Amino acid sequence: MKMEEYPQIKKIYEDIKNLNIQGATNVAISAFEGMKIYIELSREEGKEKFLKTLFEIGKQLAYARDNEPLARNGVTYLKHFFGQRFSVLPELSVMKREFTSLCDRYLALIEGTKQKILDNNTRNMLNYDKVLTHCHSSTAVSLIKSIGRGDNDFEVVCTETRPRFQGRKTAQSLIDAKIKTTLIADSAAESFVIGRGSVPIDAVFIGCDQITAKGHTINKIGSWGISMAAYYAGKPVYVVTPLLKIDANSFLESVKIEVRESKEIWEDAPKGLHIFNPAFEIVDNMLITGYLTEFGLILPTNIDEVVKEQYPWILDN
Repeated sequence: MKMEEYPQIKKIYEDIKNLNIQGATNVAISAFEGMKIYIELSREEGKEKFLKTLFEIGKQLAYARDNEPLARNGVTYLKHFFGQRFSVLPELSVMKREFTSLCDRYLALIEGTKQKILDNNTRNMLNYDKVLTHCHSSTAVSLIKSIGRGDNDFEVVCTETRPRFQGRKTAQSLIDAKIKTTLIADSAAESFVIGRGSVPIDAVFIGCDQITAKGHTINKIGSWGISMAAYYAGKPVYVVTPLLKIDANSFLESVKIEVRESKEIWEDAPKGLHIFNPAFEIVDNMLITGYLTEFGLILPTNIDEVVKEQYPWILDN
């Protein structure tokens, strides 16, 4: 499929690729928006060709950047449930209605997991008063707000998250929610976690871009050091995420980490200077106390088992 044929879809692809669209949920929403544009605008009369092109578009958008299984699992969702309903391809008009409906259902599934994460985890986390979070995860921030609501002793430390400073979004969101918040440099995070900062940290809450089959997590660069410091200090590390972010086919040795342009760190860097700019890193499962998911707290070692039970269609990928 040539993107040039659909400039609106091409723009979505470029916006994902160039980080104008950030966050796993936003990437997934945009990928499905692109597929729905094709469904609406396509003049293809062949059913097989329409189906092939739709999935090609979905795959291109979902794979525009590494570490985006939420969008990729959505394409699997469409394939699975369409195939489950139709053993033989129906008329094109029926196909278009069904795929539009499936797109909406998957996006509703994503949205529903956020509320379930709050409902199934807030009460069990109320014993923490001083927490640290790294980068910006709307899901993690929502849970932190829910934990701190009405607790005057509750306080959050968040990192600036260089080089794009996503942590400032976290800080602003928490301040808007009237939660006492301290913003620190990334390099200060480990000291805070082990008890040498201005706020005594009880626990670490981070988001997640990808979960491997064995319960390792991929999150913003810096997450491993923070988690290792917590492990050293005997503090819990919770990953706040829907299980829809699992990549059931990824293992520790096969994870590909997105590396971004060097100019993001230093636009006018001197010639001859080598800059390496990984966006994410792996947090080993042994450093993770538990995943706070739409199904409650899950141990890293039980992730694959719960996915098989709750989202068996993901394994079609």
